Amino acid sequence: MEAAVQSLLRSSEDLKAALEVEVTQLQERGDLASSFTDDRSKRILAVVSRRKDYVGDEEGCVLILKRTPGYSIEELSVEVAYPISGSFSFSVAQARRTTLDLRASVGDTGATLGQSRSELILTIKYELATETRSHTLITRDTRKLQTFTSECRRLKDIFTRNEFDADFSWLSLYTQESSLKSFSSPIDLRTVNIPLHMRLSPASAGLPGDDAVDISVVRKDWIYNKAIEEASTGSSARLIIRTGTFNVNGKLPSQDLSPWVRPTKRNPEKSGWISPLKSISPLDIPSNPINEQVTSSLGASSATLPHAGLNDANVSDPDLLVLGFQELDLSTEALLYATSTVKEDAWVEAILAGLGERGILYQKLASKQLVGMLIVAIAKKSRLSCFGDIKFSAAGAGIMGIMGNKGATAIRMSYTPLAQEISPSPTVLTFVNAHLAAFDEMVERRNFDFHDLSRRLVFDQTDALDSNSYANTVLETSSGLFESDVLFWMGDLNYRIDLADGDVRELLSSSPGTGNIPLLLKYDQLKTAIASRKAFADFSEYAITHMPRKPAWTDRILHMSAPSVPVTQRSYRSHPQITMSDHRPVSADFDLNVSIVDKQRREIAASKLYRELWGVEQSSKIPKIKLQPIYRCLTQQTLSIQNVGQIPCVYRFVAADAEQPICKHPHAITLGLTCKLLSLQGLLRPGELSTITVTVCIDNSSASRLNLAPPRLDFTLIIHTALGKDHFISVTGEYQYTCFANKLTRLTRLPGPVRTMKSPSDSVSARQPVNAPREIMMLINWLMTHVTDPNDLFNGPLDESMCMNIRECLDTGDQFPSPQSGEEHSPLATAIASILVQLLDSLVDPVVPSYLHARCLQMTSRDEAFELLDEFPPESVNVWISLTAFLHYISLQKPPSQPLTDQSNMAERLATVFAPVLLRDDSTGLHTPVSPIGKRNFLLHFIG
Repeated sequence: MEAAVQSLLRSSEDLKAALEVEVTQLQERGDLASSFTDDRSKRILAVVSRRKDYVGDEEGCVLILKRTPGYSIEELSVEVAYPISGSFSFSVAQARRTTLDLRASVGDTGATLGQSRSELILTIKYELATETRSHTLITRDTRKLQTFTSECRRLKDIFTRNEFDADFSWLSLYTQESSLKSFSSPIDLRTVNIPLHMRLSPASAGLPGDDAVDISVVRKDWIYNKAIEEASTGSSARLIIRTGTFNVNGKLPSQDLSPWVRPTKRNPEKSGWISPLKSISPLDIPSNPINEQVTSSLGASSATLPHAGLNDANVSDPDLLVLGFQELDLSTEALLYATSTVKEDAWVEAILAGLGERGILYQKLASKQLVGMLIVAIAKKSRLSCFGDIKFSAAGAGIMGIMGNKGATAIRMSYTPLAQEISPSPTVLTFVNAHLAAFDEMVERRNFDFHDLSRRLVFDQTDALDSNSYANTVLETSSGLFESDVLFWMGDLNYRIDLADGDVRELLSSSPGTGNIPLLLKYDQLKTAIASRKAFADFSEYAITHMPRKPAWTDRILHMSAPSVPVTQRSYRSHPQITMSDHRPVSADFDLNVSIVDKQRREIAASKLYRELWGVEQSSKIPKIKLQPIYRCLTQQTLSIQNVGQIPCVYRFVAADAEQPICKHPHAITLGLTCKLLSLQGLLRPGELSTITVTVCIDNSSASRLNLAPPRLDFTLIIHTALGKDHFISVTGEYQYTCFANKLTRLTRLPGPVRTMKSPSDSVSARQPVNAPREIMMLINWLMTHVTDPNDLFNGPLDESMCMNIRECLDTGDQFPSPQSGEEHSPLATAIASILVQLLDSLVDPVVPSYLHARCLQMTSRDEAFELLDEFPPESVNVWISLTAFLHYISLQKPPSQPLTDQSNMAERLATVFAPVLLRDDSTGLHTPVSPIGKRNFLLHFIG
């Protein structure tokens, strides 16, 4: 026991006494309450002292240590730590209990029955400002108890003599042990998804930030992830979740909901699928539709079910369905009070009926309603035991900002995978169902409501579904919405499309299928809010492929997850066949890959790591690291860092100047060069080695400047060790020029392929006539020669390696790759068409200058449009004529697989793709963006 306790201490601390005790309670008259003795009640008391070097006196504390059930005595954790000061006291008394010594042999049982054993009660008290903490313990070891009390008295006498010199800061290692809960509970998603280096204090070379705070931040993150790594079993559990949102417009269910609630639609004749929904009248609602549904479906035992495979696991069946409803009740009375569950019961019955034959395998888990907003969680019965700690929250955001006609309801739950021999760490799931402000112009109100609801949706312990079970535990504090491992946000969010209603309807009607959806999404208010971080920042939304409703995507499902919980979204669709409301329900399917982590092992690992790494800030030793020599960086290289010191070391990359990026190129600001490091900070234990990947990244913005600069790149990386010194790494490289991200005027004056230039200033004489750039004509000529089916231009997906090869050919002047004998042209044609769009979009200025966009929309005929070309810059005219001639030609080609009547749509399809690129909006804001319909119509004057 002593050795186990000593292993928790530092070299500067001494174990003075250790005593095994049991936690118990006293009855009113002072008798010990009868209870069963097991490992959960056992504790170890330890008196620990530490000598203060500059005075020579000691300070002491009492640790109450707890053994982890199922683990050896070495696996101890600090439950409480009390300094032995004026607030500390203890008392000892004789116990009043007669016990049976079960350790006696069977033959001696009669002799020992009724025999008393010596038991002593030890009471420890510690006075705080607002309360007195008390612990009642029993022990049978009188000798060690005497040592314990003697040391406590001695150390308290020392404190009394030196009270004003007392400094118990060394106890923070043990008093902060309770903060280890943060290593096993979810971190706020808004924090955990911020790159770690952005959570550190501002710093630069020679001007370190707050190293002590940075050490704490990096250490906490490192322990959190390292504890998971050490406690991982190497296996994982798959959790399938189906979410859905439906604004029902006050209606009761009157249609089959199976397309919405079932992941895959089966053929009823082939699968024996039961017709899901009986006729439901608002006047004929069962008192308990859930129980009636389950009971009537089950009938006799499960052995008599008509489908032998019904109880078998189906990989497409969700383990959990969480569905959100809006406008469940539109009555005036509902705004003031809503106590009836009649409508909720009707919809739950309809959901279970929509699950068809498999409905009997599911059961309602929880629900929360606020006026017209309802969120319902339905789980597989075989998974019910995996879900627990269910809590609820609701907040209004409607009339006067508080009424429940708008707002949100939320459910929070923990999911614990089934596992043998261990207790896995739970994964916290939170689901929000929201209804935000309506009308096109209320976008700022919607953004405000998101932030307001994010703040007000709080989960208190009193809101727990099984709160009574926590009566004997420590009261938990409230949990915020983002303190989750995965957060789903669904509902009628009411974000609209920032285009005139007529333009939206024309775009939807002019292109077959969903061809114009990508263009419309550029004007989607929610996408704009996410990109500008005005609302739903860091949330993810699956690609939208379904049509908007009159005419916007108001019903949405988004999610956010911690890096430790991979989430894969499998589907995101609308269900237009359900027409009972003016909205259409939307569903999304998710796969969660939940790692099975031993909860107790994780807590033990976090405790050990915390003790190992504590105190770096107070150490007198200097952290030291060793780096690789100078290296040459072309696009990606690695760098090794090793801790060669005697204490843990926290390091981070810093900039040479606080206003500059981390990579310090002499012209870093003017060139826009960025350097990405796989890890911008880290923690190394003594002797530990880490490898960092360094990548130089070049986008259109930086390439446009690098194309005009000398090819040699030199910059310096600086690594700062917290509480240590800076290390400098020289990085060199050579930039390869590209035809992308240039001005059109420059491309027309290049003497040859861009890679053959000797310097960025190489150009042909300005006296020579201006032609369309060589690179654009290479792409157009290949497409004119090889493409006979216009659909080849749009066939995806793209082969990225093929695209890279084509870009390289444009820069070097090499011939494009040719398809092998018998191979279709389609993939190569799609790639070349895509590169043509990318090249045009990368131009520093659009082909049609922004100042002419409004004029283009005023053209009402083909003749007027051609006359406007006289105002185009010369280089733009040549590109426009060559490109529109090709588009006109290709639009007239008859697709071999389609009838002639479909040819009229090809010109509009081509115009929809190329018009936003040729007439690209002004990013500077000097010129007001114009209608995408007007851009398309102007291009159609030339190719239609």
